[in-house]
Amino acid sequence: MVASHQGSVNFPGGFGQVFDACMKAVPQCGFRVAAAEPALGRIEAKASVGLRSWGENITITVAPDGRTDIRSACRGIQLVDYGKNKANVTALFTSIGQFLQPQPPQVGAPPPG
Repeated sequence: MVASHQGSVNFPGGFGQVFDACMKAVPQCGFRVAAAEPALGRIEAKASVGLRSWGENITITVAPDGRTDIRSACRGIQLVDYGKNKANVTALFTSIGQFLQPQPPQVGAPPPG
C-alpha cells in the first residue's frame, strides 16, 4: 500500500461556492488539475515530483452540504512520504478556507448593492 493521507472539513457555503474554491486552491498550492467533474463534485489533481516524493495523486470530493474530503496518495510504490501527503491536504484545506472567507471592503470602494 502506498503512503497516503486524507481528511475532511465541513465548509460553509453552497456546493458551487465550495467547489469553485477547491478549483482555485489547487493551482494556488502548486498542483495541477488533471480532471474535474462538477456534477459529481470531484476534482483529480497531480503534485509534481519533489525531494520527498515521486509526486502525488490528489482527489477532492465536495458533498452537497459543503463537506470536503481530500486524499493525497503517492504515485508508484512509495511507502514513506516524509509528511508530504499530510502537507498537501493541509495546504489545500487552508487555501480553500481562505477563498471562502468574506473579503473586506476596499477603502474608497462604493458599498455593494
